[in-house]
Order: sequence, then C-alpha cells, then structure tokens
Amino acid sequence: MRQITKVARAFNVTQPAISKQIAELERALGTPIIHRQGNSIAFTPAGAVLVRHAKDVLNRIQRTEFDIEALRKGLGGTVRIGVASSLMPTIVPEAIRLMIQAAPSSVVTVSEGHFGNMLPMLYTGDLDLLVMRIWKPFALEGVEQLSLGREPLVVVAGTGHPLARKKDIGWETALEWPWMKAAAGSLAADGMNEFLAEKGLGPMPSQIEAASIVLSLSMMRLMPCLALFPERLARYHSARGELSILSLNTSGYLSESNCFWLSSETDETVTLFRECLVQAARDLFDD
Repeated sequence: MRQITKVARAFNVTQPAISKQIAELERALGTPIIHRQGNSIAFTPAGAVLVRHAKDVLNRIQRTEFDIEALRKGLGGTVRIGVASSLMPTIVPEAIRLMIQAAPSSVVTVSEGHFGNMLPMLYTGDLDLLVMRIWKPFALEGVEQLSLGREPLVVVAGTGHPLARKKDIGWETALEWPWMKAAAGSLAADGMNEFLAEKGLGPMPSQIEAASIVLSLSMMRLMPCLALFPERLARYHSARGELSILSLNTSGYLSESNCFWLSSETDETVTLFRECLVQAARDLFDD
C-alpha cells in the first residue's frame, strides 16, 4: 500500500483514485496486474508486460513531442560531441539516429577520446557536449552534467585465452596478463588504479594503452590480452563466439555514463541532441 500512496502523492491524487484505476485496468484486461506482498505490492507477470508496453508508449510519445518541436523550430546547425570509446557502439549511434530523424538538416560531428583531453575543448567551445563514463561523482565549475544511466563494464578475453576456460579467477591472476588499458591520466585509468588500490593491488601494468573497442577486438584475436567492455556489447560478441566474459568482479567500475555541457550553453540544437541522448539511454538501460 505504501507504493500506491507514493504514486498518488506523485500525481497529486488520492490513494482510492489510484486503486480504482488499477481495478479498472484489471477488469479491462481480465487478469490481475498487481499482488500484495506484506505491506507492499508487486506486479504480476501480466502487470510486468503492461508496464513494459506502457514504457514503450511513453517513449514513443516523448519522441514524437521532440520530433514535432524540432520541426516546428526548423532546427539545424552542427552539434560537436566528444565521446568515450566504450560509448561509441551503444548510446551514441541511437542518439544520432534520433537527432537526424528529428532535425534532418542538422550535422553531428563526433570525436573520440578521454575526459582529460576533451574537457579543455568543451571549455573553449570546440565541443558542445561530452558523453563519458565516470568512476565517482564530481563537480566542475561552469559545467552541467546529467546521468544517462548505468551499465557495468566486464572483463573480456579472446575465446582462445587460457583464462577463458577458468571459472574462478582473481585479479592477481588477471594482472599477470597483457591488458588493453586506457591512456594514462584518463578517468578510466585513474579509476582503475583506485579500484585496484581498494583491493590492495598495485596499478595495472602498462602494456597497451588504447581505449578502442575495434583495436581491442583485433588484439584479442592476435594475442592473449584482456580488456574491459560494456556488458551488453560483451554479451553480443560473446554470443557470436568472438570473445569470452571472465568471472571478475568490477564492482561498478565506470558503470555510470554522464553527459557534460557548459552551464552557459543555450543553443537549441545542442539541447535537442541532449534530449536524444537521454532517449537513447532510456532505450538502452530500461529494457
């Protein structure tokens, strides 16, 4: 009942009004959509299906709203974004597709790199937005930021790697092998060093510094090295028999993806692309 009370409060209606709506939905569907668990409620399988479709409908409505708004304003121009390598194959392509759909005359220019070398470009106006993974929350003067969602990074290796056949692997063992690691001074590198330090381990050995998904895939075919991939991308390549996901706990390392922009930014085309990023992230992370 507490959950129904929270919903009623959020929509500024009474609890009986919410309960009535639920009852009407259940009558219309001919099946229960919630069941009580002590003082709380949970969705039935039918309710979970309803929620999934409702989210899809809301997402489509939101897309339609900003598509129409963009067309109404006749938005065009160029949006220049800096993106972390691990987000290139995930959030960014869908955000660009949404942007071109909403504002066909716009141009999206994408640069790949790490936070340390792209933040100065944001301050100088050479980039409009940064889309990066962060290790821990932090504030920047004159910069707004928005969390797009969370997705774990996992450790991967080529299918022929000796560790690919082992179930119980410790970080001490993993650090004995070559790694595709992020560039020194990047958020990813600093975060990994802090992550390992919390486990009482030294920094990752410096062997191959290149935060590139494409290069990592190629190197793992050629030699027994390890890399960090976004979980969904790792599962995609694992299903294709191209790599193996190792049983190493990354404990949330770089799992949060954030968008950064200058507080003084008022360009409507940039704002629209930011909305496209939010929508793309919602599609990715809310499955």
